[in-house]
Amino acid sequence: MELAEQITLLDHIVFRSIPYEEFLGQGWMKLDKNERTPYIMKTSQHFNDMSNLVASQIMNYADVSSRANAVEKWVAVADICRCLHNYNGVLEITSALNRSAIYRLKKTWAKVSKQTKALMDKLQKTVSSEGRFKNLRETLKNCNPPAVPYLGMYLTDLAFIEEGTPNFTEEGLVNFSKMRM
Repeated sequence: MELAEQITLLDHIVFRSIPYEEFLGQGWMKLDKNERTPYIMKTSQHFNDMSNLVASQIMNYADVSSRANAVEKWVAVADICRCLHNYNGVLEITSALNRSAIYRLKKTWAKVSKQTKALMDKLQKTVSSEGRFKNLRETLKNCNPPAVPYLGMYLTDLAFIEEGTPNFTEEGLVNFSKMRM
């Protein structure tokens, strides 16, 4: 429980540090993204670091039983993150467990309990990118605040809005509909 709480606290601190100005102009997609959007890039790096930590911790064990226990522990931590409404943490952990280095450990996964595998499937469905993160959006909509969302979902939305909607109408006026999106 404490590990999930600490992950949630870290994810919250990193997410909350992003100034709203960094969400304008897709700076995170530019060559100078580290200068334009340092806090978005810090959030992305934090996500990758956490995912690397999970994968490395599992791979550090030489024997199958220890790796299976580590997988079980991390799935439980991801579920507690879900209960704490830290969906970024859930995705950090599930993405680590889906890496080829972990996923291909057939003997390890054979020792993981059916309950843990079922829980893993449930967590993956919640944070799946399918349908533009349809399940995650619904979950966030229905959960009581506070919550730590997955930032990548929103950055993708902003990129689609920026690229797919003109700044000006056909009459040459400012497209206020876009500005409200």
